[in-house]
Amino acid sequence: MASLTETAHYARKAIKFSAVGLVSIVVLRISWGIFFRWWIVVNPPPPPPPTVAFGVLSAPIFLTPVKNTITSYRLETVSGVAPGFGTQAKVFFMPSFRANVFGAELATKMASSMGFSLQPETTDEQIYVWSRIGTLPGELKINLITGFFSLTTAWHQDSELVKGRAPSEEEASRYAKDFLSRLNLLPSDLNTGKTGVEYLKAGAGILLPAVSQSEANFARVHIFRADTNSLPVVTERQDEALAQVIVSNNSSSKQVIGVEYKYSPLAIDKFATYPLRTTQTAWQQLQSGEGVITQVVGGTSEAVVRNVEMAYYDSSTPQEFFQPVYVFTGDNGFKAYVPAIDPKWLSK
Repeated sequence: MASLTETAHYARKAIKFSAVGLVSIVVLRISWGIFFRWWIVVNPPPPPPPTVAFGVLSAPIFLTPVKNTITSYRLETVSGVAPGFGTQAKVFFMPSFRANVFGAELATKMASSMGFSLQPETTDEQIYVWSRIGTLPGELKINLITGFFSLTTAWHQDSELVKGRAPSEEEASRYAKDFLSRLNLLPSDLNTGKTGVEYLKAGAGILLPAVSQSEANFARVHIFRADTNSLPVVTERQDEALAQVIVSNNSSSKQVIGVEYKYSPLAIDKFATYPLRTTQTAWQQLQSGEGVITQVVGGTSEAVVRNVEMAYYDSSTPQEFFQPVYVFTGDNGFKAYVPAIDPKWLSK
């Protein structure tokens, strides 16, 4: 029979080996976890194939390209090549295109809230036009199908407005968003999007650009859609939003003197994934004249492209789907778009 001394000796050895074994197991598990995470980063699993659940998409509708003298293109990015943006991207459904009929009753309520109480005239089956007399005469046009509307006023007939000073950028943005909010036309992706303010001064019945607030009478506020799916959103023209409100510093019903609203709602929870054409292919298409140049300054004959990014395109023409484009920008204000979706999934 083992003595107490021997028993204690073997017990201490057992505890020692158990502790070493436990530590080894913990170290091994941690090492395996680190290795596994590294392996996934280095060898990520391929994404599931694109769902293409919406079928063939209508190609993005761009404005008529600007006139330019570009005859050659040169890519001068930091890396020297057009960067990649993966093999697929999300395309979102825009329900306003067909599913969301604005309706005469809703349009009439909206017109009434802006002081247009007279019966409207109709230019066709979907455009209603209201006239307003009184403190600030004006005209309101609403598209019953899309919900797009424009407001124009006779601001030039009001000496108080013509002589007034424009609000600050912060005040102008607040006035514009408050106005749209009262009409229930400020969804979250507009409310959280960036704003741009341009100052305007009164001319002979027209609005002219002003250099600063000190010489301006009004401010035009551009309210842009917020980034979508972690990508920026671009519009047809540089620095022009699809929701624009012109405001004065007047605190009365004469605060808003003009509106142009062509925002379409987005069903962020209804999307499908589609394959992308490569940026190299898009670059070749731009060079061959298939891209749409939206801006270029001066009479340069060569477009030097400094940056390529992917963004979602927001059009003033109602579209059924919100889809990405490649954006090429460079010297002399050059900017061009090429659809990012594989052309196999775009209708001609």
